[in-house]
Amino acid sequence: MKKRYIVFAFLLLILIMPFKVEAKTLKDFRDELAALKQKKADQDAGKALKQQEINDVNHKIENITNTISEHETTIKTLTKEIDTLNEQAKERELEIKEVLHFLQIANGESAYLEYIFGAKDITDFIYRSAVSGQLVEYNDELIDEYNATIKKNEQKQVDLKNELVSLDKKQKELEVSLSSLGKELNSMLDVSMSIDEEIKAAEKNIKMYEDLGCKETQDINDCTSKVPYSNGFVRPVVNGRISSNYGMRCYTRNNGQYYCGMHNGIDIAGSTNTNIYAAAPGIVGAITLKYKCGGNMIFIHHNINGNNYTTAYFHTKNIRVKVGDYVDQNTVIATIGGDPSTWSYDQCTTGQHLHFAVATGLYMKDYTWFSTYESRNINPTSVVNFPGYGVWFSNRVTKY
Repeated sequence: MKKRYIVFAFLLLILIMPFKVEAKTLKDFRDELAALKQKKADQDAGKALKQQEINDVNHKIENITNTISEHETTIKTLTKEIDTLNEQAKERELEIKEVLHFLQIANGESAYLEYIFGAKDITDFIYRSAVSGQLVEYNDELIDEYNATIKKNEQKQVDLKNELVSLDKKQKELEVSLSSLGKELNSMLDVSMSIDEEIKAAEKNIKMYEDLGCKETQDINDCTSKVPYSNGFVRPVVNGRISSNYGMRCYTRNNGQYYCGMHNGIDIAGSTNTNIYAAAPGIVGAITLKYKCGGNMIFIHHNINGNNYTTAYFHTKNIRVKVGDYVDQNTVIATIGGDPSTWSYDQCTTGQHLHFAVATGLYMKDYTWFSTYESRNINPTSVVNFPGYGVWFSNRVTKY
């Protein structure tokens, strides 16, 4: 039993120990900025290659489409030619029959002989015999030639139709490939915070530390203001309800795109111009404006019972703070956005709401990469008291 108490005490000690991070310097931030720029160069190269693949597939589809169009035109032409040849064959056959009838060849052998032996002289006899034979022979050859041409064209039609089936199948395969490539390219473009924004934020961060007089190898904590201590969070708005939980979800964005992915916070529905407050005393660590997937985003640093956290507020408008500002639980930092007034740049929203997120550590101080911030996201309801999904609340502190 005593061992159990020791293990329990040890685990409890781990849970309440402050979140420790390695000391960061201005040089570390410059190195991370250089790594971000290299990542951007690699990402741009990858996007360029993917776009070239898309262009190649589009070119193949265009060629196939043109070939299909040409084949369909050829088939129509061949069909007309076959109809014309059939008509010509019938006309030629009728014409020959009329000549033979006129010569009385079609009336039987006696009429044929009568025609031949009706010659005035030997020259006329030879001529009449030759003409009759040539007419019959010419007619047979001509009809055979027409029939052969018709069969050849009909076979060509069959071959072309088979090729059309093959081309149509290939076109569909290429369209599937194109769709897949497009999704891959979109995944490169559609990240929660683009690398360009990360670079801008990192550059602003470095400039802020330079202005504060931080030295290259000096611990950032020694040249910056200390994050104020607090004993807990309260809700960031007075009135609202949770309209989307933390975790995996699928939904349709305001730009019509259907999206499935990890929701790294909770959505709080609120009325027009609802004030957003800091969830605890702290320092504004970063602000990103008009990002395409999150709109205006505010990040605030906190020290809660010795543990460092960053709260994030996405889809905001009317921002009333700046980086470096001290805030407390009564500081209005912005108002709720995510509505039609912000849709021109905020494409990931589904309507007016606040996306509220919590991460361990201090974003843009303990770490600068947004991917690191996302990996440190936790369920906000684990540290901030909220009612259940869909339940309205009317103050910031009532326990549920």
